[in-house]
Amino acid sequence: MNPLESETEILLKKLSPSGGESDEEDGSILQFDKIELEGRHLTALTAVVDVEDTSRSPCGSCYVVLASVMASLGGILFGYDIGIISGAVLQLREVFCLSCTQQELVISSMLIGAIIGSLSGGFLVDGIGRRRTIIVISVIFVLGAIVLAVSPNYPSLLIGRLILGFAVSVSATGECTYISEIAPAKRRGLLVSLNELGITIGLLLAYLVNYIFISQENGWRYMFGLSCIPAFIQFAGMVFLPPSPRYLMLRNKDDQAESVLLKLRGYSKTKAEKELEMIRVSIASEQSNGCTDLLSSVDNMRGRMFIGAGLVFFQQCTGQPNVLYYAPTIFEAVGFESHSASTLATVGLGFVKVVMTVISLCCVDRWGRRKFLLLGASLMALGILTLGLVSHLNDHTQDANPCLDNSHCFLNTSQPFLPTSSSIEHHLPNEQDPLHNNDLTHPNSSFSNISSNASLYSNLTDVTKKHIHIHGSMLGKIAAFSSLVLYVAAYGFSFGPVTWLVLSEIFPASVKGRAVAFTTVLNWGTNLVVSSTFLDVMNEIGVSWTFVIFSIVCVLSVLFVYTSVPETKGKSLEQISNDLKRRYDNHCHFIRLYCGMFFSFVDVL
Repeated sequence: MNPLESETEILLKKLSPSGGESDEEDGSILQFDKIELEGRHLTALTAVVDVEDTSRSPCGSCYVVLASVMASLGGILFGYDIGIISGAVLQLREVFCLSCTQQELVISSMLIGAIIGSLSGGFLVDGIGRRRTIIVISVIFVLGAIVLAVSPNYPSLLIGRLILGFAVSVSATGECTYISEIAPAKRRGLLVSLNELGITIGLLLAYLVNYIFISQENGWRYMFGLSCIPAFIQFAGMVFLPPSPRYLMLRNKDDQAESVLLKLRGYSKTKAEKELEMIRVSIASEQSNGCTDLLSSVDNMRGRMFIGAGLVFFQQCTGQPNVLYYAPTIFEAVGFESHSASTLATVGLGFVKVVMTVISLCCVDRWGRRKFLLLGASLMALGILTLGLVSHLNDHTQDANPCLDNSHCFLNTSQPFLPTSSSIEHHLPNEQDPLHNNDLTHPNSSFSNISSNASLYSNLTDVTKKHIHIHGSMLGKIAAFSSLVLYVAAYGFSFGPVTWLVLSEIFPASVKGRAVAFTTVLNWGTNLVVSSTFLDVMNEIGVSWTFVIFSIVCVLSVLFVYTSVPETKGKSLEQISNDLKRRYDNHCHFIRLYCGMFFSFVDVL
């Protein structure tokens, strides 16, 4: 018998003196199934254990909710920093005269920072603790917002977005870990889901701020700077909250862990000791597994990784990142003539996203994961295909080009405060206009001051828009908006929240942290590829064909979910694990099938 087995037997005897079935002493209920003393089965034990807190103090519950809400402010910052760029880029591309590639870099630089954060966030969370990580990251959020708000040039924009990307990724890891470790078992799912709800609320707030400031001079500076407010609130709140009991036990601070647990739960010392013993069992089991287990054929870990990677891949490649980052640009491409109209339309998308996320969180345990994913992916395919057809039928989108021609740009982007074309009265060239004079060295056409630069650029932008925005019909606008609402709504109750819920269920707790870390890196990496190529692809093949390709990917995601993703509704983690163990041969077959389909699709392109 190895040392781990001996320690585990002792812990089980302490927890269940009646022999390992149940213990109802002091009102607690500890249910044990048949246990083999191996790492993966010990984690199953911790998932089954539930402590009934009939004597729990209401103050303890309120304290947990307060801590969870304060940590979930990181979700609002996550959504805000993702969504705010969609409106800010409309001004940035004019102020700094950004090409398609430069616009994509401004957006994707945040994703590069997020990938770095995904790779290093786990070490930071385990090294300095969950609570301290959230505190440090809230300071980094403020730093990134300030850098962006005062950016004098294009490189500083990239640096600010890179900082925010790192903060967003590490914050997501830290806050979800913190909430899951302080929350009682019965409320863990709901409280952890506050993060997803926070992301959608952050997106809605970002779209509202975009609309408010899109017509203001230097509005993009206010857009970026306002994110300091929730970051400061989170910093101030987390300073007064306790660390995670689990982290304290990892640091062998059992007495402090017990004190914190008593404060969080509000129940007797006996019950706190039992929960601490279960945490100790879980820690011992998790330390018995390595990273190589992720690719092991034992327990069909390869198949589980295939499911997780596939869900994350289709979550991003169905085009959702482009809606988040380029929503106003998309609306302008399909017929919305002004920045104000396009940003106002995105507010509607943000509201729909919040409502659908709430519906999903409330109903997913009743209706099931597969049903939500299958229905959502199907409606996404319908919505994005309709948007492609509408954009094809609208004559003005045939020549639509989101990219600006840098050959006509003479802006000095080193100047810190440049007004945008939306804040200057546009006028066409005439006899008195400097643009009509071919001699650009004429004193009246000097580019030495900000005002003349912005005026010149305003003229050029206005002339360009005459070739881009031939006014679309009202019916076309309604159809485009409705199809995009359908697409966003379908994502909001399917791939958005359900992907991460399934990921939390299909992996054993002993390797869950490493598995989720891998899928998170894949998530940001795929997001980077999709968002950093969107404008160039739309410029090369057109708006309509871009959306048609996304609709094809949505159809492929339906096939993937139908053939590979199991239904986990109403099942214990042990039942899910046992079901997945028997699916190894099927997963190998589908991996070969999908690879063949992918390479065939590439050959066709």
